[in-house]
Amino acid sequence: MRTKIGAAFAALFAVALAWAPAMAQEADGKLDGEGKEIVVLMPSRSNAYLAQWIRGAEKSAAEANYKITIIENNFDQTEQDAQAQQRIGSPNQPAAYVWWPADNQAGLATLRRLSRTGVPVFQVNQALRPEAKDLVVAYAGVDDFFNGQVAGKNAIAARDAYVAAGNKLSSDGGNLVILKFIPGYSAGDDREAGFKDATKDKPFNVIASEYAGFDNASGYKAMSQLIPSIRGKGINFVYGASDGPVTGAVQALEEVGLVPGKDVYLISATCIADISAIQSAKEFATGVQAAGLEGWFSLNVVARYFEYGKQVKDGQYIAPDTADARPEFNFAPSEINIIPNPQVVVGTDKAKAGEILSKFRLWGETFSDHCVY
Repeated sequence: MRTKIGAAFAALFAVALAWAPAMAQEADGKLDGEGKEIVVLMPSRSNAYLAQWIRGAEKSAAEANYKITIIENNFDQTEQDAQAQQRIGSPNQPAAYVWWPADNQAGLATLRRLSRTGVPVFQVNQALRPEAKDLVVAYAGVDDFFNGQVAGKNAIAARDAYVAAGNKLSSDGGNLVILKFIPGYSAGDDREAGFKDATKDKPFNVIASEYAGFDNASGYKAMSQLIPSIRGKGINFVYGASDGPVTGAVQALEEVGLVPGKDVYLISATCIADISAIQSAKEFATGVQAAGLEGWFSLNVVARYFEYGKQVKDGQYIAPDTADARPEFNFAPSEINIIPNPQVVVGTDKAKAGEILSKFRLWGETFSDHCVY
């Protein structure tokens, strides 16, 4: 009898021991990294968007009680590879690595080395290549194909308005200039692919496609160099991967006597830093891919991974574009975690543009809150 009771007690005790860790790991929704380190390897904050992303990431890390270390490169994959190798060799490994590649394809070898450390790796901002899916715990950030689709919708709306205003298209579908980011930066390629997908039923006639960097000066230079060779064909529309190149293109067009919002309609995929073109309705439409929001959300995904017992849900999660307040993220992250990018169409009337922008809200913040930095 005693043997049977002892055996039964031992079995119950074993169950209790097995259950105890699960109870200890049960999430309460309160993120607390206990000061552990998260290392972020990414391009330089010399780019305004990345600087704002860092501010959002730092805020998120502080809220979740993590120490964040940012290691920056000058949009140079070779430099980033060396930085990663040096950090991997450090005797003190972080709780997690956050990987924003300078060149998504060329950086795969280093991503593979990071994954072999046994430290959880999260990729941000640059969409995962098929070869990288087994190298990371999760992806967090933007969906640049989707952003390109938003730009495509903006372009279709611009074309409809252009024709409705009595303008004549220079070709079937209208002549379009595409201003891309930089060679090797996959976000630009993904946005261009998304744009073409969204407009495939009635495509534009692309008369020029040029790398134009990320900022106003680069966009101005690219557009200024293009205008002499394409003006005779008729320039109806300009699509910039972000507002930076578009704002520069506005200046280039005005210098040769073309009027943005009248002769040429300009659109982009996302706002960035300088919103003067959209405020003045010289830019017809954009999207609100908020840099600070993306940085905050990306680090929140990492913190939730640890809070919810290193659990990752299958599939993709797209954060809602709620207006009044930031959503509650009281659940484990998914394999793919995407921020919103709501479309903003202001048209060509400066007075109406200001009214539209003043009414915009995303996660309780204004258009300027998200787009000016």
